[in-house]
Amino acid sequence: MHARKNIPFLRFLGAMKPVILALAVVMSGAALAIAAEQSPQTPEAVEKFVNVGQYSLNFRIIPGKSPAVLLESGGGLDSTEWTALAPLLARETGATIIAYDRAGFGKSDLPETKCDLHEDTEALWRGLRQLGLDQNLILVGHSYGGFLIRFEAGEHHDSVKGLVFVDPFTVEFVDAMGIEACNNHPMMGKLPFDTSKPEKLNKYQRAAVRMVGAPNSNLAEKCAAIRKTVLPRGLPVRVITSGKNWLLPEEQKIWRESHERLTASIEGAKLLVAEQSNHMIPFMQPDLVVSVVKEVVRLAF
Repeated sequence: MHARKNIPFLRFLGAMKPVILALAVVMSGAALAIAAEQSPQTPEAVEKFVNVGQYSLNFRIIPGKSPAVLLESGGGLDSTEWTALAPLLARETGATIIAYDRAGFGKSDLPETKCDLHEDTEALWRGLRQLGLDQNLILVGHSYGGFLIRFEAGEHHDSVKGLVFVDPFTVEFVDAMGIEACNNHPMMGKLPFDTSKPEKLNKYQRAAVRMVGAPNSNLAEKCAAIRKTVLPRGLPVRVITSGKNWLLPEEQKIWRESHERLTASIEGAKLLVAEQSNHMIPFMQPDLVVSVVKEVVRLAF
């Protein structure tokens, strides 16, 4: 992976640079093989398209008992990120497993409204409510998905019973780098395609534009919302951080320190290192993610 002096984190977390998608495609093959070997009786996911107001979201659900585990994908990815891992989670926890395509990605509709954490979270919860899955939730978020579950837990105290952050993008990281540097760096806020002619963009590209707020950036607005977030007390929380470098050494240090600060800010939270993984922990160490989620489910219930 090419990395410059500043961290191209939105390549992974918001700007959908092609490298993360390429990594996902390559690594998912190995993860699928592991899943097939370990789960001969893999539960089948059921797809449900749910109207959440002005648009519809696509959900992939493996039915089980309460609690429900909601999986938030990394930036630019969709519910297929969890194709291999979801059946393993279902088998090991017995829980209902929920993955979904965020607005504009995968099979979900692309709304005309701008990306707003409050509005998008409420749209998600409207969908969960219609499915009867809006209570007793364990939230699992990878990368940009970790950023989102932090906000979701703050907005829905009564619904969320535990959190698992998987190499998450954090406000602590933005604070360490500086918001202006993040917004102005061409490897961070800028998308890898021309946004000046929206009529020529495909659905995925338009969803990317919406997510990052191009041609400018909505990162400052999102961080402001996260800073106001107060998590419920007593939640079991685990933070999994990458053990192998996927950034320049000095940048990786900032990334790790942001996870340490996140963990320290939450009473009772614990930090775990995925020693064999770079940023793509769900693909490289799926068993670790499963064991941590299983622990959080046990502690929450």
